[in-house]
Amino acid sequence: MTSIRQIEANRSNAKRSTGPKTAGGKARSSRNALRHGLARSAISDAAEAANLAVAIASGLGPQVAPDAAMALARSKLALLQIRSLRQAMLAALLTGPLPADLKGLPGLERYDRAALAQQKRTLRLLGLARG
Repeated sequence: MTSIRQIEANRSNAKRSTGPKTAGGKARSSRNALRHGLARSAISDAAEAANLAVAIASGLGPQVAPDAAMALARSKLALLQIRSLRQAMLAALLTGPLPADLKGLPGLERYDRAALAQQKRTLRLLGLARG
């Protein structure tokens, strides 16, 4: 059983550690985990994804459901974003000393694999997967 003294100490500590109070502090802390934006599920440009989905659906014919075309478009855009980020990181190697951001290069593989898996699932759903 917790003593009254311990409960009061816990309450007093909680008052000091409840996070930022100011708008600036809240804005800074909201970006703590953001490094490259790849972990977000939303595509930054929804219009681009919609345009690509329409192009995919028109290229594959009427048998393609709009949600499947959108899933394929999102995976293609995610792959494009990941690969352009990887290319920028590798290009930074040519400019001089090893940049600190380069440590994240192996971490891109996780996002690349996830986007490829999503693409493969969608292609399999559409009956377009090879092997």
